[in-house]
Amino acid sequence: MLRNALSMPARACRLVADSLRWDRPFMRNVFMVALPMVIQQLVTASLHIVDGLMVSGLGDAAYSAVTQANRVTFMFNLFSFGTCTGGAIFLSQYWGGRDIRRMRQAMGLTMMFVLIVACVFMSASLLMPRQIISLFLPEGESFDRAVEYLSVVAFGYLFTAVDNVYAATLKAAERTYLPMLSGFASILTNTVLNYAFIFGKLGCPAMGVRGAALATVISAAVSMGMNIAFSYGMRLPAGARPSEWLRQEKGFAGRFSKTVVPVIFNEGLWAVGTTMYNVFYGRMGDAAVATMGVCTTINDLVWVAIFALMNATAIIVGKALGAGDRERAYLYARRMMAGAVAAGIVLGALVIVVRWPLVNIFSGLSYEVRDKAQFILLLGALTIWFRAFNTINIVGVLRSGGDTLFSLCLDVGTLWLVGVTSTGLAALVFHWPLEWVYACTFLEEAVKMAVGIPHFKKKQWMNVLTEQPQG
Repeated sequence: MLRNALSMPARACRLVADSLRWDRPFMRNVFMVALPMVIQQLVTASLHIVDGLMVSGLGDAAYSAVTQANRVTFMFNLFSFGTCTGGAIFLSQYWGGRDIRRMRQAMGLTMMFVLIVACVFMSASLLMPRQIISLFLPEGESFDRAVEYLSVVAFGYLFTAVDNVYAATLKAAERTYLPMLSGFASILTNTVLNYAFIFGKLGCPAMGVRGAALATVISAAVSMGMNIAFSYGMRLPAGARPSEWLRQEKGFAGRFSKTVVPVIFNEGLWAVGTTMYNVFYGRMGDAAVATMGVCTTINDLVWVAIFALMNATAIIVGKALGAGDRERAYLYARRMMAGAVAAGIVLGALVIVVRWPLVNIFSGLSYEVRDKAQFILLLGALTIWFRAFNTINIVGVLRSGGDTLFSLCLDVGTLWLVGVTSTGLAALVFHWPLEWVYACTFLEEAVKMAVGIPHFKKKQWMNVLTEQPQG
């Protein structure tokens, strides 16, 4: 008994050492998958920064309008992301088993789900933009500009939906550099057209926020077109004929839906919950909205590495499970979570050092907004490491093993019961300052970690979805 007690610390040390030991083949695999996605995420974040910088030149009201109107786009993107990552659970595992036929069946169902999501969001945004924006902003200059922006940008939702499915399939098949290239083309298109349409350059009329929305729509179409061209031109698994999407095996749609629908609800309810934070900020005035808009834009840039690790984790762990190697999947999951913590610590330190120069890029905004933003960025920097851990565990690991129902309960349950409740009370009842309202959003992360670690250790999340049901 004493021997067992003495051996427990030794076993714990070995587990930690295994998690931190990124041998050369593993590192090569991670970087081959993750590096193009880091660049793609960086490009995407840069796109939002370019939008923010150019629109901020029109003043606080215009910046606040675009920030709040983009909350609808944010919700759509997360519903779409949930659909595609749910489908990618099957895509990655089928790729691990090199089953291209079933991979394309999963792609077809993913396309059907995501197009339904896009049509719902586009129709709502075009038919009742004023009612939607009234949830985020009171009547006034910012309100009118937000309605104008949403009425244009909604047309891009269909392009984005189709693009996301092709990009997810390319990534699952470990061709992550192709969506990266389409992302480069998209940011270049968006930057040039923003300059032309917002300010009336290159012979174009000055359209203000409407021009920013139009540039976003066109850049989404460019990215979609390139990913489709790569898929069919290079004859990749993503280059499926419509007949291959529609030729579904008996019972597959049911198994697919059982796994994917919780992910869609997970991302959708998470998007609505996160949007509630912005509803609270919107009731605190334009300065609060602009402050959080700056912080969100900068955080998107900072989090590119974490999101790339998250996607790489889903691909690497899912591929190992698809090949039937549960022990390797568990080892890789531990390594990726350890890497996320390390990345979070490094990124947090970097934000602390450079937050003032980054905030001052938005020189068109008031000093009050920039001063408050740098302090909120400091608070966020101190917590990146454990938020990164939760992101990798829930989205990268548990989902890749098909444990989507538990992920839904953990992710959404803590958001609504802990995060939204405490933040709403702080903003609307106690009227705390913005920085303390923002700090309340961290409470949910502590609960996620306390519940998520024991569940991961139980290994019940490791489901091999490529195994065909018996009988």
